[in-house]
Amino acid sequence: MVETTRDKLIATSIQIMALKGFNNTGIAEILTQVGVPKGSFYHYFKSKDELGFAIIDQYGQQMRESFESHLANASGSALKRMQSYFTGLVDYFEGNFCMCNCLLGNLGQELSTQNADMREAIFARYRVVESIIAKCLSQAKAEGELAANADEQLFAKMFFASWEGCLVRSKLEQSAQPLRDMVEMYFSVVFRGS
Repeated sequence: MVETTRDKLIATSIQIMALKGFNNTGIAEILTQVGVPKGSFYHYFKSKDELGFAIIDQYGQQMRESFESHLANASGSALKRMQSYFTGLVDYFEGNFCMCNCLLGNLGQELSTQNADMREAIFARYRVVESIIAKCLSQAKAEGELAANADEQLFAKMFFASWEGCLVRSKLEQSAQPLRDMVEMYFSVVFRGS
């Protein structure tokens, strides 16, 4: 697939905003990094907010595709595949600590009280991830690894909320250990004890 200038603007914006946030990232900085003249931005996006929605869409799609691909291609039970996905993320963050974040979580914290439409767009992507987790937990029930009376929807919401919270904690501690502890707790205690 040929990457268009619009695609490059979105990809570069994701990289910059993952570290600096939406409000602290200027359009000029993005354009300079991509090598696009300043007056060209409005050829691709009507506003910075429109770019923001494109970023949310792209990042959400990448996150969904990565998760679904792993679950489809990894071996083992549903819980083992889900655990290996999140363990892999923790391992990646440990080796690339400056990337220890979730752009959607960052933008949600930054923009949820500033822009209701962006808040809803971000939350919609959260719900997609939660639905993938819930589906995986439903499979775990069918495989006998999760109690038949467990509420997989609630577990999915709490697991993903815990993950996002531990990303913040990890940044504060400058350590991936909170993420590692959270994954270990859910897969060895919470899901097994339900």
